[in-house]
Amino acid sequence: MIRRPPRSTLSSSSAASDVYKRQVLVRDLEAKYQTLKSSSDQHEARLWARCTIQQVSELEATMADQIHAKASVSSLSEFVSEQSILNQAVMNELVVGRWIWNSHRTKAGGTVPWNVQTVSTRDDAFQWKKDSVKITAVQAGLYEICWGFFTKSRPSVQLLLNGQPCLASSANLHTHGTRASGVNHPAGNVTGHTVVDFLALPARAKLSVTFSGEGPTEGFLSLRKL
Repeated sequence: MIRRPPRSTLSSSSAASDVYKRQVLVRDLEAKYQTLKSSSDQHEARLWARCTIQQVSELEATMADQIHAKASVSSLSEFVSEQSILNQAVMNELVVGRWIWNSHRTKAGGTVPWNVQTVSTRDDAFQWKKDSVKITAVQAGLYEICWGFFTKSRPSVQLLLNGQPCLASSANLHTHGTRASGVNHPAGNVTGHTVVDFLALPARAKLSVTFSGEGPTEGFLSLRKL
């Protein structure tokens, strides 16, 4: 006679199913616990990050002190005035103009056309037009003048003030630049024949340069108001 198990006893397949369900339930509970714990930690961090009432009061007091310590209108006006004087003094020291001759060709009478203006610190200090032979120094005063020409042999150069000669340099006159005799540099004419001098110019002085020498030649002219 075969004895059957009691009705309250589960089969082996039913027991395995219950174990699996309990495992799923445990995993769900652990996931919810981790989510709640993370949210709690973040909330606690935000609470610790909040400023206390005392800290807020101290910050307001510091801001009020800074507002009351601002410069007065008279102090600011005095500072602006002093800065303007300083700026004007610096600008007066930086009145510089520089022009380049790179066309290799002179105009009537051997006058040099200045093709490019490379420096002009003040638009109202010098008047010049592209390829013009004349440069006008608007303000009267002392000027440092410098010119240089890059050619195979020492040229004859003459500076004209309002159409009349005032400075000259040639093979027979002393200049501030000295070129090594008999040296031919592989890069070409790397050393120029230069002159540095000083002029007391009248207002609206018109300056031009005549050139006579072996080409091709390039050169520059520079003026700085003292």
